[in-house]
Amino acid sequence: MKIGNVDISNSFVLAPMAAVNCTSFRMLCKENKAGLVYTQMFDVEFVKNKNRREVKELLNITDVERPVSVQLIGNNEDAILKSIKKVEEFADLIDFNVGCSEKEFLAQGYGAYLLNNPQLLENIVRKMVQTTVKPVTVKMRIGIDAQKIIAVSVAKNLENAGVAAVCIHGRTAQQKLAKKVNWTIMKQVKEKITIPVIANGDVTSYPQGLELLNRTGCEFVMIGRGARTNPWIFNPEKIQIDNSEVKKQILRFIELYTSYEKRCSSQEVREHVFWMLKDYITKQNTRAVLKMKHIQEIKMFVHQLS
Repeated sequence: MKIGNVDISNSFVLAPMAAVNCTSFRMLCKENKAGLVYTQMFDVEFVKNKNRREVKELLNITDVERPVSVQLIGNNEDAILKSIKKVEEFADLIDFNVGCSEKEFLAQGYGAYLLNNPQLLENIVRKMVQTTVKPVTVKMRIGIDAQKIIAVSVAKNLENAGVAAVCIHGRTAQQKLAKKVNWTIMKQVKEKITIPVIANGDVTSYPQGLELLNRTGCEFVMIGRGARTNPWIFNPEKIQIDNSEVKKQILRFIELYTSYEKRCSSQEVREHVFWMLKDYITKQNTRAVLKMKHIQEIKMFVHQLS
């Protein structure tokens, strides 16, 4: 399978998630057979004036993660194009966020807000495609609200603008992360365009991801919150794992974190560990990890879990 000229080894891919997709988490998902991993989203106003060293440190992409998609968010054409030139050296693909529905981003005209002006969106994306040799993709919502379900027409316009793939989150911007994901719209989009479509929304298991692919005809399925608690969700050999394997995964994350992250943030580590303990069967209080101040203390806590 390919997106543009990039080979993707597995149809299950890791979604971009703010404050989640650190290098070590992406690496762990890749070790668990994720076919493609995304960085968290980066505001183009934050990226556009950085030098090469700063961008390299910001992205912190390792070769073992590849292919990696760098996601950008913004609406200023000049800032978007400048940011593409900054990140393209390090990215295998460049993704444009038209799906974020957080209030502060909508207020700036970012993310899903651009669905209010499909022509502007198409113009921006066409310029993005013309600016880089790397495949450009778009992650989008199905519309602004239930009265404006425009995913099919927008996806067709984006294909005409030259994008290599589109990712469809099966909710409107108004829904945010609430209510049921609309699989029908994803299927309709796939039937109307020839480029790959990535289906996204509430996949919490490998079998569910397969069902989504089968029912929509999409080439790929993107997993976000389901991967935050189960980074092994991409691996069909780990559909059900026991406590010992969960512990092994957590300790591997800590090992990767201490090796590849420069922040050494105990808060970041304890949050990831707490998420990954979601299905760990124990009578011990796993919330205790959230009060720990040092990474070594967190590691010792995981070791002694029964």
